[in-house]
Amino acid sequence: MEPSPYAPGSLPEYLAGRGRERELIRDRVSRLSMLGRSGGPLLAFHAPRGLGKTSLLRMAQRDAIADGFLTVWVTGRDDRPMSPDLVQALSAALKERSFGERSKALLHRLDQVQVELGIPGVKVGATLTSDDKTTTGTAVLDELLEHAGRFAHNHDAKGLVVFVDEFQEAQLGDRKSLLIGLQHFDGAPDPTPVAIIAAGLPSLPPAVTEAATFGERSRFVELGLLNDVAVAEAIRLPAEHHQVAWSDDAIMAAIDLAGGYPHKVQLIGDATWGIARPGPGTTITIGHVRQAEDEIEDRMTGLFRTRLARATPEQQRFLTAMAAVGDGPVERAAIAAELGVPTTAVSRPRQQFIDRGFIEPTGRGKLRFTIPGFAAYIRNNT
Repeated sequence: MEPSPYAPGSLPEYLAGRGRERELIRDRVSRLSMLGRSGGPLLAFHAPRGLGKTSLLRMAQRDAIADGFLTVWVTGRDDRPMSPDLVQALSAALKERSFGERSKALLHRLDQVQVELGIPGVKVGATLTSDDKTTTGTAVLDELLEHAGRFAHNHDAKGLVVFVDEFQEAQLGDRKSLLIGLQHFDGAPDPTPVAIIAAGLPSLPPAVTEAATFGERSRFVELGLLNDVAVAEAIRLPAEHHQVAWSDDAIMAAIDLAGGYPHKVQLIGDATWGIARPGPGTTITIGHVRQAEDEIEDRMTGLFRTRLARATPEQQRFLTAMAAVGDGPVERAAIAAELGVPTTAVSRPRQQFIDRGFIEPTGRGKLRFTIPGFAAYIRNNT
């Protein structure tokens, strides 16, 4: 049997339905090479979990590397500052590009900053003097990104692209530092070829504007569910790479099961592949999909169970009421009526679940669950 080309929870072989978003990133990054200037304000993608935000950023990073850019990847965390991770990522990226002696001075400066930040295992050849030391925070991040971007542009790497996943989780100071840096780069008299591309939950836009009021000039892009064509591509094309076909009715069954949810698309492909155990020249049929349905639903149930377990009793009551109203977009007033409370009383759990990506607004006063099948799970298990 060929190994499964599907990757639930990790980067898929083929990223379907996100061509527009990848083009947006390419257009933003092209400013670095075409104009030699910064990428402009933050470009940020937001969506609930499971819709492929991280996969989009990882694929965009691959695109940028293939196009000759220096790239770094960091993940926002609320329990530690971002500076150490960003410095280490910059150092590793420079070493991977094998700039040799040309990067010696910049690498030495990165080592100095890592010592200042207290990162263990970093060795520098000289003891730092008081003149070498700088304050951590905005000044250090600005300096390092600026120097790295200009170095990359001057040594055939076009510029620096920083990818920040889970941006909303980054500490307030880190979010502010990155946004101030972008504003500084965009208005600097000397070109600074640095772009920052971010992704996160639906709470990302307010997290940006909380950090800096001018953050409202960022480009915010919401990722939605996949359409039927994108689901079909995500199922069919990885298999074709292994000389395996899917019958048309098997594809249609996968589309019906997936509900446009990218994570479930990968689960369907992976579970069905395990049932069919295909080799080159074989075809996956609707029978294989039907046989895989129990495993697919079991794996989705695990996801639902984890989400529901993290909710407080008050939040669980809200979810139970919302699920009782129906599967599709439901009126906020109907949820309040189910709970027997005024509409204003559901504002807090509503916003909490929107920020966490459990539910999303779909029109004036309407809400829906972001994962197909979650409402039915709640009805059957609460």
